[in-house]
Amino acid sequence: MVEAESPDGASPHDADDRADRRAPALVLVGGAPGSGKTTLAARLGPMLRLPVLTRDGFKEVLFESLGCSDRARSRELGAAAYALLYATTGQLLQAGTGVVVDSNFWRGRSEADLAPLLVRANPRLVHCRTTPAETVRRYVARAEEGERHPGHHDAAALPDLLANLADETFSPLELGIPTLIVDTTAGYAPDLDTVVAFVHAAPAEP
Repeated sequence: MVEAESPDGASPHDADDRADRRAPALVLVGGAPGSGKTTLAARLGPMLRLPVLTRDGFKEVLFESLGCSDRARSRELGAAAYALLYATTGQLLQAGTGVVVDSNFWRGRSEADLAPLLVRANPRLVHCRTTPAETVRRYVARAEEGERHPGHHDAAALPDLLANLADETFSPLELGIPTLIVDTTAGYAPDLDTVVAFVHAAPAEP
């Protein structure tokens, strides 16, 4: 059977190959608690016309459904929230839907969990950071103001945050994908338009 060609001489298989390269966007927004990542992810979603998944969002559904009486229980549900986050992200990518994913990814641990998702997407990492002092200030302020679900037990988790900042647990992930560092100390540097342009940049040819 003779294979049909398009007017420009390209075969249908060429179109299939181009479609394969148009993988859905996967925008990972990471950083330490209090680094501004959740606020940035919430702004990027509408600008990119992508759904936004947050690890804390899943975690808080678990709090409401299962209860969370102490910090140990919060850790258990936090691990489950990561699993739900990655599974849901995978389902969206499988359906060809891009997504913004917000989480306090752990360097040296999260890379292995994310690897199966990266190969199914056009991935970008946007890493939020500020000074350690500002991170702690924001974290303590939101805990004192009751901004977050009480199941997080933020006051009890403060020693863990300080230890993780000291050992750079929340440093940028080593994923081998395009990465943009965004300083959130006073607004965004680079600015929001630059972040959006970074996400929209064409993927490298295979």
